[in-house]
Amino acid sequence: MAAQVLSGKHVPGLAIGIAEHGRIVFARGYGLADMAKNVPVTADTRFEIGSVTKQITAACVLQLVEAGKLSLDARLGSFVSDYFAGRGVTVRQLLEQVSGVPEYLAGDDVQVLAGTQPATYATLVARVSAKPLEFTPGTRWKYSNTNYILLGRIVELAAHESYEHYVRTHIFERAGMTQSGFIADEATLPAMARGYVPGPKGLAPSPPLRDDWATSAGAVVSTVGDVLRWDDALLAGKIVSPADVALMRTTATTVDGAPTHYGFGWIVDTAGTHPRVWHNGGTFGFHAINQTFPADDEAIVVLDNSAFGLEGFAPALFAATHPDAPPPVESAAGEVAAVRARVREWLHRFETGDIDRSQLTAAMTKSLTPDIVDGAKAQLGPLGEPQSLLYRGVTNDGGSTVYHYRATFTQGTFDITMAVDATGKIGGYLLTPG
Repeated sequence: MAAQVLSGKHVPGLAIGIAEHGRIVFARGYGLADMAKNVPVTADTRFEIGSVTKQITAACVLQLVEAGKLSLDARLGSFVSDYFAGRGVTVRQLLEQVSGVPEYLAGDDVQVLAGTQPATYATLVARVSAKPLEFTPGTRWKYSNTNYILLGRIVELAAHESYEHYVRTHIFERAGMTQSGFIADEATLPAMARGYVPGPKGLAPSPPLRDDWATSAGAVVSTVGDVLRWDDALLAGKIVSPADVALMRTTATTVDGAPTHYGFGWIVDTAGTHPRVWHNGGTFGFHAINQTFPADDEAIVVLDNSAFGLEGFAPALFAATHPDAPPPVESAAGEVAAVRARVREWLHRFETGDIDRSQLTAAMTKSLTPDIVDGAKAQLGPLGEPQSLLYRGVTNDGGSTVYHYRATFTQGTFDITMAVDATGKIGGYLLTPG
């Protein structure tokens, strides 16, 4: 199955790890960790795991709560003073992603800055410090990496040590994660995969990502075996108490009682009739998914060195041995990185009402009246960042190129179509329930 997936995909290599009842039963690599040097992926190849880091950060917070150094109901303003608008947000709301704190990674300059410019906590928070909250805390769910940057800073202040040192001593050592580290360690880590993105002549090395831009939201580097050891240690109560494990992995609710399908660094849903608790992660050239099935006592981890990633592969592995778990829709071949970035950009623009009319055709500009823009913002704003974005192919319609995607959010799945004319202007952008 892995060899079939690699052929025709923008993925040089991947590693698969499967655990049953806390025991690793399968760990293997496929494809290439470094295309230039022809280095194969093995079970011990290290990958950036992106936002899977968030569940580790959440566990650090809970450890400090158990030690009496933190409270889930403590206000952000009691720890930091550099984000005045968010001073009333609680630690719990940051963990649950219901804070309304804006995304620090928004903006066209992010990829360049995050790869080339040193950053500090103050640098990152300064990107949102002048912005108001996007909604009243607790009333909506919206994914924001800034939530977990703030949580990382709270860990440092409560523990009186750096975030990375805390994770190494309180998470990696307890879980036996001897192959894990951080992006800052990559130059000295053995068996480190190289990330890739599609380029004009095929796959090309991905731009760099500095550790200080990812930190507590996504800077961990690991292997499939170590991620499975993390799952086992957490679920066995070696990291935090069983009660706090349950809290982490239970869906939060908004103030009106609506489930968000997100706990503390974990997405909570089902695969058919099987409860599933999981999270994915992506950096500039890597993708990861850590998927656990509590009722089945199974875990599946897939790590790959592609900016696009294999969103549907881990669910497909589970579906292959569980007939009542529906197989996921797979991504089509031939995706263009710039198109994917533009689809994401315009999803964010409609969610926030930040419409750049210079990118639109005259007809599209005319159709987007202020009322339409406000309506789109009200409808799409609660969706936040998609958990997955699958390319479904391209068609032609009256001289326009129409790109088709499927986006999965905690609130449901939507089909996205974006029509682009011969001059590169967007003539249509539509989300429909999928």
